[in-house]
Amino acid sequence: MLNFSDYKGISIVQGNCGTSGGEAEVRVFLYVVDGLLIDSGPQSLAEDTKNYFSSKHIDQVALTHNHEDHSGMAPWLQNNLNVPIYLHPGSIPDAHLVPEYLPYRQEMWGYRYAFEPTTMPEVIKTPLYTFEAIDSPGHCPYHNVFYERNQGWLFTGDLYLGTKLYVCFEDDNMKQTIATLEKLLELDFDTVFCAHAGVIENGKIRMQKKLDFLKNLQNQVNGFRKQGISDEDIDKEIYGFEMPLTELSKGEWSSYNIIHTI
Repeated sequence: MLNFSDYKGISIVQGNCGTSGGEAEVRVFLYVVDGLLIDSGPQSLAEDTKNYFSSKHIDQVALTHNHEDHSGMAPWLQNNLNVPIYLHPGSIPDAHLVPEYLPYRQEMWGYRYAFEPTTMPEVIKTPLYTFEAIDSPGHCPYHNVFYERNQGWLFTGDLYLGTKLYVCFEDDNMKQTIATLEKLLELDFDTVFCAHAGVIENGKIRMQKKLDFLKNLQNQVNGFRKQGISDEDIDKEIYGFEMPLTELSKGEWSSYNIIHTI
């Protein structure tokens, strides 16, 4: 089931995706801004999102990145609404392929079939707004955020998620995340639109808290490394427990991924 809300003229769609038995459940947020859809959502929500997309005025789609929970409905949108799908050029070769996923990802997100994206422009214009597409590696090598300077809006895909991290995905790189957060915090924005946490007021303050957490963690890890302690043992020392998602995902999500890349 989808929930619908509105924020200053932005249409917000929230859906919940999970695995059987409730082992994992994740919220997904999609945003339609003046005819621009930011992220398509996963194929597992197709039954509801097809009707929603058909009922809205959508004339272009911008994907923050190519993970299936963000791009799963891109092929349907392209085939049925005949709209351009913008994607970071580094991800375009992968978009032409149908990737293989572990069972938990297929169950949670569904499949992401091949599609033909258009290279992400530097600026995306709608009748009312101008969005700057900013390179923001960290969650994965090829990731964009979208910045509306006049409104102080920042659509962050999977960059924000929360102020603290206990696990991260195998594509994540914490050094890159730190550098990206430092770059983005030089911008003037207030509201963050996250793909999994929703609308975050005082978003710049929250992003700074995430940066502070990661830099403090980085200093702690580097201190252990200077003592000759391995990343595996540092992970055990700092986190000391395994999240259920780590076992479910066979290590695709883990605290070790944080330590190893910070």
